[in-house]
Amino acid sequence: MKYEPEEKLIENVQSGEYGWKEYITRHSRELAQEYEWYCHRQGLDPNLEESAVNFMEMKNALLDEALENGNA
Repeated sequence: MKYEPEEKLIENVQSGEYGWKEYITRHSRELAQEYEWYCHRQGLDPNLEESAVNFMEMKNALLDEALENGNA
């Protein structure tokens, strides 16, 4: 699979062309694998947009926490 630059992915999500599921799968193999593992651990269906939204909310919360603690 060809991965896309993050800037383009964000533009496509903001415009509604992509959902978060598409963002995850088109971002990188590592993010897609992390997403699959997250869904497995949480008992979520990785094919649902709602699962992708939950995953991205979790990732954003971790980033916010790291920023607050001076770790990012």
